Amino acid sequence: MPRGMPPRYNRSPNRYLLRRGTPLWRVHHAPYGAWEFKAKPSDMLYGGGRFDATEADRYPYLYAGLSAVTALGETLLRDVASDESGYRVVPNKEAAGRTISELTLAQDLHMVSVIDAEDLGAIGQDDWLVSCSGHDYPYTRDWGHWLRRKATWAHGFIWDSKRDRGGLAIVVFGDRLARDFGYEHEQTLPREITEGAADLGDATGSAWANERLIRFHAIVSPPVALPVATRSSLILCLRALLGAASVCYPPVT
Repeated sequence: MPRGMPPRYNRSPNRYLLRRGTPLWRVHHAPYGAWEFKAKPSDMLYGGGRFDATEADRYPYLYAGLSAVTALGETLLRDVASDESGYRVVPNKEAAGRTISELTLAQDLHMVSVIDAEDLGAIGQDDWLVSCSGHDYPYTRDWGHWLRRKATWAHGFIWDSKRDRGGLAIVVFGDRLARDFGYEHEQTLPREITEGAADLGDATGSAWANERLIRFHAIVSPPVALPVATRSSLILCLRALLGAASVCYPPVT
């Protein structure tokens, strides 16, 4: 972890062109639209996400993944520890009330790339910026604000997902989109593909999520009763899925 921003930095961060038509996947709370940006800034010191706005730099923001797997991992697998057998079970309450939605971009976006060592080195950083745990997020938010000042052209950042290595995660800045595409950018820029939406808290949605999370030896516990509703049965269920032996719970008809 570099101690601070380079005081005499006079370069430009590396760029990544996110092209029109690129699919995006976003996990969000069900009452909110798939395209809605979060307007409330996070606390300067507590909670929040890696590159949230704060009172030091206010802007609407939206996180997404370039694949459903990345979006699920970045949202549901945060701070979920493996058990003694090396499996991770996400309580259904963590998925309840959340929806995963597919969007597609209607315009090209210019992103600051912090995907690899070359990109990170270009801003005097290392892998810590995109892989540290939540207790360091006050520092990564401060770095994010500094990057925004150095890259006024940027519509957001793109990085290698901590929870889906090789998958790309993004944050998009609403103030920059409003500047370049107009104040109705939420309705016109990311277009929702309604067929790609799933309620992660119900039986169908959790089963859909588990098909994608299973590669990480992780499972969202379903809301329906299991044959034996205990943690051990969930682990057996996960092992069955890993071996493609059976499904864990009856499908909803």
